[in-house]
Amino acid sequence: MSQISRTVLCVDDEPNILEGLKRQLVRSGHQVFTAVGPQAGLHTLRQQGPFAVVIADYQMPGMTGSEFLREVRRISPDTVTMMLTGCADLEVAVAALHEGQIFRFLNKPCSRDVLVTAVQQALEQYRLIVSERALTHALAQANEELNRLNRDLEDRVRERTAAINRLYHFVSELSGLDSLENVGDLVVRTVADLLDSRRVSLMIPDPSGEYLTILAACGIDPELKDRIRVPVGSPIAGSAFAECRNIVVNEPDPVGLPTTRYDSEFFAVVPLVSSVLLTSGSAVGVLNVTEPRSGAAYGQEALAKLKAIAESAAVAIQNQIRLYERNEARDAVILAMAKLAENRDPETGAHLERVQTYCRLLSRVLAASSRYASQIDEEFVSAIVRSSPLHDIGKVGIPDAILLKPGRLTPDEFEIMKTHTTIGGDTIRGLLEQRPRQGFLRMGMEIAYCHHEKFDGSGYPKGLVGDQIPLSARILALADVYDALTSRRVYKAAMSHQEAAAVIRDGCGQHFDPDIVEAFCQEETRFQQTAIDLQDESSPRDPVESAPRSGVAPRATCRPAAS
Repeated sequence: MSQISRTVLCVDDEPNILEGLKRQLVRSGHQVFTAVGPQAGLHTLRQQGPFAVVIADYQMPGMTGSEFLREVRRISPDTVTMMLTGCADLEVAVAALHEGQIFRFLNKPCSRDVLVTAVQQALEQYRLIVSERALTHALAQANEELNRLNRDLEDRVRERTAAINRLYHFVSELSGLDSLENVGDLVVRTVADLLDSRRVSLMIPDPSGEYLTILAACGIDPELKDRIRVPVGSPIAGSAFAECRNIVVNEPDPVGLPTTRYDSEFFAVVPLVSSVLLTSGSAVGVLNVTEPRSGAAYGQEALAKLKAIAESAAVAIQNQIRLYERNEARDAVILAMAKLAENRDPETGAHLERVQTYCRLLSRVLAASSRYASQIDEEFVSAIVRSSPLHDIGKVGIPDAILLKPGRLTPDEFEIMKTHTTIGGDTIRGLLEQRPRQGFLRMGMEIAYCHHEKFDGSGYPKGLVGDQIPLSARILALADVYDALTSRRVYKAAMSHQEAAAVIRDGCGQHFDPDIVEAFCQEETRFQQTAIDLQDESSPRDPVESAPRSGVAPRATCRPAAS
């Protein structure tokens, strides 16, 4: 609080009275100003004020004492006013005191003791008024600061609540993702949102374990994303990964020149954070964050959010890697099981791999149509690719004399050959009863039973018609026949793609579902290229362009198409 004024202004129309007042007050240690008449008093008030106390005569020319003191209070509201008069009017005194215009009335002549005591009391009153006003002002400021702090606190509570909710939804969504790429996309989007940063990248080691590559990113050019390879152990992300530690750089000096860093292209500026993703003490990836929109350093709160995301992301990434490895092992076992049957016929070669590719191509085309969008999703595509090798697994139950017969089958032999569908389907049904949640086994059973059914009902083993045949089996039927037609066997030459495509079209609505034939027509080029890329080693270099051997019909007319 600044020093409180202790000055006194005396106003009267008689100079000798003013001199007497001044002499008595100065002798008592007061600082006193005087003014002759009300106008001079107001001028002095404006030039020399503020005054703690103003003493004015009751009767002055041009303005009464009451009027003068009222004007003083208007100009200087805190000033304590007193009136000095030689002919006190009781009504005036009562009115003035009642309106709060004056603090005291003093009678002329006024003794020194009375004057000094009255001024001392007025000064104390002034001190109280100023102190109260200062305290009121301080209290108002304190209240405003408290309100501001409350608002800030409420904002922080809202922000933290929103962040907690965002993290909760992040973890919930994370648990439902089914691919490493989807996990990466969700992680970088969440980090960019919660840390309000323009550039975020998630890096994982490549298969060699020597380099980090970008799995997902935002704010990074796609071409740059695909090109970046940071050696493990090299600054900055590679060091964080190799040393299993977080690197936070909020000042430019420790970063070094861009030419000394392998990741300078996506860590172009500071502040930056490279946060390692750890599970059981081993690193599975690195989260890189930079370019906060605020431009401020990454503080403890931001780092705490990043840590929470990194911990959940590390577990999700490790789970996806393990799931991928399990799926690879499982698919390898399925393919090996299927080839137990296929290997009894040494001419089938890469038949299973080609059929898997054809099924994938047909399924994706159908998924894009409105009719099949609700039936075919990524899970369906994955399941049909995984289960399609099981379609002829029932051949393990067919005698070699029939399975490996080089010529046409007799009607009785063909009846035995047809049983491979039920043998395979029954075998998979037994597995499905033990593992009812394995959707690919259910699809494999459908395919094994029904891949020789025909759209017009002339197929086997049950003579199903149209949509009675499971969609997966209808898809595989076309893929299987196309591969049989375009593959060379000892009993036939390979058809050209054009000839095989003509057979497929001729079978539309009879052997094949018209919708699947239409899907085949859209993917003819890829079918033809797959047949070239995955041709059997013993086949001509371009089997789909080979001419059929004259007079030899494909054995699909008398035995299973893949035979």
